[in-house]
Amino acid sequence: MPTNDWTDKLNTFKALVLHDAEEKRGSIMAEIEREYDERIDKKETELLEKAYMEIQRNIRDTQKKSNERILHTELDAKRALIVRREEIIAEVMDGAREKLAEFTKSAEYEKWLTDKTLRAVTELGEGAKTVYVSESDMRFKDSLGSIGKDITVEAASERDFIGGVKVINTDRRVASDYSFKEMLSEQKQKFLRESGLTLD
Repeated sequence: MPTNDWTDKLNTFKALVLHDAEEKRGSIMAEIEREYDERIDKKETELLEKAYMEIQRNIRDTQKKSNERILHTELDAKRALIVRREEIIAEVMDGAREKLAEFTKSAEYEKWLTDKTLRAVTELGEGAKTVYVSESDMRFKDSLGSIGKDITVEAASERDFIGGVKVINTDRRVASDYSFKEMLSEQKQKFLRESGLTLD
């Protein structure tokens, strides 16, 4: 066989081997690039997920702290409102007590007290009755005791019984209350409703 033929065959074989090697190299490089891309994508995804979780945690922490601050502020405001509400109520009720105390010293008070006692005694019907008045109103004991039969007049034991009258039918165990204490309690509730100072 001529040398030329061997050289051609060798060149052809070499070309085939090189071509095959080139294809394998290309395939290996493509696989390496694919694995590299997959690893990069996986790492990027992990980092993004980690960053997302961190952002979400920070958002939750911020919201929690914000909510706690809002709640704390609301509680402080409500406490301040309750304190101010009680101050206003105390001022109004103290003013009312002063006016009622002045009324007990007026010329009209005895007639008012007698009228209220008569009304209470009438409302309670038959039976023995105890009329309770303040210690200072015991000066009207005789006139109040003469309103009807079976009436006993006593000083009320309550410290804040500043005037007015409370009558108890001791036989029937029912009462009629025209004391300033009861009137103030009713007026306090009315004041709270009408002034809008009730707390829901």
